[in-house]
Amino acid sequence: MRIDFTQAVHQALAEDPASLFITGDLGYNALENLAATYGTRFLNAGVAEQNMIGVAAGIALAGHRPWVYSIAPFAVFRCLEQIRNDVCLHQLPVRLVGNGGGYTYGIMGSTHHALEDLGVLKGLPNMELFFPGTNDQVAAAVRLMRELAGPSYLRLAISGFAASNAPLSENPRTLTRHYARGTQVTVIGVGHAVQIALTALNLHGLAEAGADVFGVARFPFDLESDQALLESVRRTRSVLVLDEHYLAGSIAESLKHALPTVDRFESITASYQPTQRFGTPAFMLRQAGLTPEAVKAAALRLGAR
Repeated sequence: MRIDFTQAVHQALAEDPASLFITGDLGYNALENLAATYGTRFLNAGVAEQNMIGVAAGIALAGHRPWVYSIAPFAVFRCLEQIRNDVCLHQLPVRLVGNGGGYTYGIMGSTHHALEDLGVLKGLPNMELFFPGTNDQVAAAVRLMRELAGPSYLRLAISGFAASNAPLSENPRTLTRHYARGTQVTVIGVGHAVQIALTALNLHGLAEAGADVFGVARFPFDLESDQALLESVRRTRSVLVLDEHYLAGSIAESLKHALPTVDRFESITASYQPTQRFGTPAFMLRQAGLTPEAVKAAALRLGAR
């Protein structure tokens, strides 16, 4: 997703002279063209994330619209106080970008995993979250973020179970996509976790469970604009949510409260144990039980009447 993002933000900078780009000394082999093209509108703030957010807030107060980039743990956790106080409380158009959501940085361990980033930011005032499910959805998220008058966060990630499926439909405002039609259980993938459901469709016979598969990619929700999703939930009365995030504070948790009341609701989310091992994103997902096989089994169970 990082390459797709740099292409999209390159266009955003070209079309908006008031925008600029700030990196926390990260983005090598991806951001060089931005730096060469935009000169003084490209700033390397160094390994100083708290200061980087303060600089971005000051630039925004001066009438500019900065994009701020780092890997997700550094972009969110190291500078949360500055995001809250300097950006969100003043409702400034600072666009935060965190690369490596979920288990993307697998082998680098828990310090580099971002499994609570959405939950941490979700409760901040005026913050909007974007978490594309596929590479080709990144540019749409960037375009929507450009329209916002307040702060936003873009979560970029690499799925451990990548599957390519053309959506049956997409809502251009909420970015919700409908991937497969079924009548027994509504399966919702949060961001890139939808790839787990699509892999289950392609390789593990998820369609046999009667799965109606959706991907959500924006918070706060605008469910009234996502009528297909609402109708599916009301029809199946069974919901399975996949979220590469800890359960507490997750989008899965918010969906449970936001969706119509159902008979069965289950979520499969990330987990952490002090004794766990580290490996590729796919290894981490399997260790946490976020697998296509688990998706199919849960869908069959929830969809059974």
